[in-house]
Amino acid sequence: MDKSLRIFILCIFVSGVFLSLPAKAQFVEFGPIHKIKNPRSQISRTNARTSETLKLPFWDDFSLGIDTLIWEVKGTSYTETIGVNPPSIGMLLLDGVDENGRPYSFVNIDQGVTDMISSKPFDLSNLSASESTSLYLSFFWQAGGRAESPDEGDQISLQFLGPEGNWIPVWTERGSADHPLESFTQEFIQVLPVFQHPNFQFRFETRGRQSGPFDSWIVDYVFLNTNRDSEEIDYPDRSLTQRNNLRFGDYGAYPKDLLESNQEENWSTVKNEFLNLEDRFRAMEYSIQITDLESGQVLPINSNTPFNPVPNAGERRIFESLEFDEIPPPQLETDLEIKTTLLSGDDIWFEIDNGDTTFFENVDLRSNDTVRTVFPIRDYFAYDNGSPDYSAGINQRAGQLAVEYNTPEEVYLKGISINFTNPNQAEQAIDILVWDDLEQEPIFRREELIPRFPSADSLVYFSLDTNLQVRGNFYVGYAQFTDDFIYVGLDKLNDNGDRIFYNVGRGWTPNEEVEGSLLVRAHVSLATPFTENILPEENLRIYPNPVQNQLKIEGSFSELRIFDPFGREIFLERQQGAKGEIINFRGQRPGIYIVQVLTEAGLQSSRILVQ
Repeated sequence: MDKSLRIFILCIFVSGVFLSLPAKAQFVEFGPIHKIKNPRSQISRTNARTSETLKLPFWDDFSLGIDTLIWEVKGTSYTETIGVNPPSIGMLLLDGVDENGRPYSFVNIDQGVTDMISSKPFDLSNLSASESTSLYLSFFWQAGGRAESPDEGDQISLQFLGPEGNWIPVWTERGSADHPLESFTQEFIQVLPVFQHPNFQFRFETRGRQSGPFDSWIVDYVFLNTNRDSEEIDYPDRSLTQRNNLRFGDYGAYPKDLLESNQEENWSTVKNEFLNLEDRFRAMEYSIQITDLESGQVLPINSNTPFNPVPNAGERRIFESLEFDEIPPPQLETDLEIKTTLLSGDDIWFEIDNGDTTFFENVDLRSNDTVRTVFPIRDYFAYDNGSPDYSAGINQRAGQLAVEYNTPEEVYLKGISINFTNPNQAEQAIDILVWDDLEQEPIFRREELIPRFPSADSLVYFSLDTNLQVRGNFYVGYAQFTDDFIYVGLDKLNDNGDRIFYNVGRGWTPNEEVEGSLLVRAHVSLATPFTENILPEENLRIYPNPVQNQLKIEGSFSELRIFDPFGREIFLERQQGAKGEIINFRGQRPGIYIVQVLTEAGLQSSRILVQ
């Protein structure tokens, strides 16, 4: 997206909720999702430590996330996708919102300090004379990347902690239209003797607009050590730079029930990219395998495949696996783990002094040689890769958003899951919708409340509770009841924007503005998912619906249970009526409630709208 369009669609926060700047209704994209942990893996870092003092050499390329044992974090988040052509997979993103994704100020014009990330302390008081004069800190940085570029009034700075406890800027970069958009810049900063005290720390700090994610800086590959000079800009390291990309047709997840009979010519190759950070060519090999995490069955795709031609010094190259036609059909729902490994000769950092070799296990250059990602084989179709990078949405009362899916066989649509990224949207009402033709009325509509969710990565599942069959193209989505944007997660690595449609009162429009895949998924099964109890109307009557104060239940039943919009059973005041019972809903919050009654004919669930 170009800068002018980004500026046009920017939004401001008020009371923790985005308010749109665009005057007319449209489908637009919003700033990055805040993350700390690496979504690829929970593997512990080799340089994690419990000591409060760090030692030289120090290196972090963030390939395993942000290690809070060596960093103090304020607002800075983790990303694998925002940086363009990074030195290795995983980067720091300083984007102007706090650790909860909220702005530092709700006043649109406020300027000041936004994000920071600080190293834990180093004791630099015992360096030799040669070490003291050859101590350098290096890092790579990029302005904006795939996010919003900083303006001229914005800045990022590197600061050193002085002996008096004051932070002193030693490098500053301001926003500029001249910054390269598709490459990182490496900086070398000498740590002068004045900073070589027992409690040395360094930190990155950004300044700019405090009212939202408008100004993004990316930092990667931080290295602090002695015996360096500013001319040594290479490293004995080969790194993977992105997530594995494996698709089944257009999909990033596929239903197990449909996999076995539809594999032919649908699997893509596995793609990734490496960068040789050394100033010499390097013969390398790579291996790629797929593992069924439920059964443990391994499917080798490539085994010790040599790169041909041999990678040159500083070369960046996209590569892919051999083709494969199918995987062994899983017996149970599972995740397929795709593992790509470079066999590059990378090792633990070592130094030779007077013939003696010292290894530093806290600098393991092999940590960026392996990337693991998963492809879910479960009960749903999905275009996304499992994690949101941005958000997108519409701003129109009664506006509708739809994602198109295609099933090669007739299936039952049993539920829809949606990733809502703004926690302040909780308790807003929406209509969950299903269409088999967007030019016709929905074949399913039900009002729901967006529940509270623990994080921006969470998906909310809405069960349809009815046996609804679909075949070929069908559409799932929602309609909203306000002019505020509803924020839905957007995966930027996989562009299926042509499967997104929106209707803001002027008919259905195919999306042409936003690149990516919405985290809106369709859950299906071959078998009927719900048991239907057909009860004669005269045996049981539940009314009125919607209800404001009192709900009447007429007929014979033995048990009654009521669940609130969040699925929690509640116990309301009940009294005997002339033909059954009267339930007092006075004072209950508006939303969809479930009333379950057990009769001789079976269990019946009814959805009641409380106004």
